[in-house]
Amino acid sequence: MKLRSNCYAMASWEEQHMNIIPRISKTQSDLLGNYVYVYYDTETEEPFYIGRGRGNRVLSHAKSSHNDLVRDRIEREKYDFDILAYGLDDETAKKVEAAAIDLIGIDNLLNKSRGSGATKYGRVNVRTLLRSIASEDITEVHHNLIVVSIKQTYEQYGDDIQALHESTRGVWWGISSEKADQAEYVVGVVEGRVVYVMTVAAWLPAGSTEYFVRGDNTVEGRIEFVGRTASEDIQDLYLGRRIRAGESPMYYGPFHDKVFLVDSEWRAEE
Repeated sequence: MKLRSNCYAMASWEEQHMNIIPRISKTQSDLLGNYVYVYYDTETEEPFYIGRGRGNRVLSHAKSSHNDLVRDRIEREKYDFDILAYGLDDETAKKVEAAAIDLIGIDNLLNKSRGSGATKYGRVNVRTLLRSIASEDITEVHHNLIVVSIKQTYEQYGDDIQALHESTRGVWWGISSEKADQAEYVVGVVEGRVVYVMTVAAWLPAGSTEYFVRGDNTVEGRIEFVGRTASEDIQDLYLGRRIRAGESPMYYGPFHDKVFLVDSEWRAEE
């Protein structure tokens, strides 16, 4: 995805920007409010970072970025930055940031996550969203469920089906063989909202199968499973709805005889 280019005379980046826009004044900051910005390559016009903030936030990466990947990219120069939207309240800025990152794709950017508003405002499958906004808490549990928290992976990949599949099926600790055998379905949740439901074909030691999105998964003492997406009638019971849980790692809700909660997501270090 390309962005329009701002053309300047032949000059160094410092001459183009730091001397022209050394800082954003208080008056300018008040008028800008919360905003969403993009850094992009001036030769290819390809965006490489999306962010949000107030005041001088958009200039901060050029001085000393907190993101080492962005800092390394900026050191090569030949980049510019634009404001995508401004005059926003904080919640709207989170929505715009999440939408922009999801549209371009996290794998096409140097962002380390999909943004702080991703789990609430980011891209989501329309069927899951409609179920979510139309449904209340789950009031009945018809099956033995292992409920796994996959927030960490979801914040990065959202409703990418492969990421949902991989993050739900592994790799977990604290699931006894008895609980594994009893489970009819494994349910992936993000802040209590069900985003994926799987059947279980077999439980295996972690590292038995290959992961493509999450990298090496060989972790001693943990387990994973192989299975497939649950049938549509099962998804209708749970997908998009909320299952209220008490303190982690155990479940203290009303379905204690049917639900086993696991809040110990593991991902390979990047």
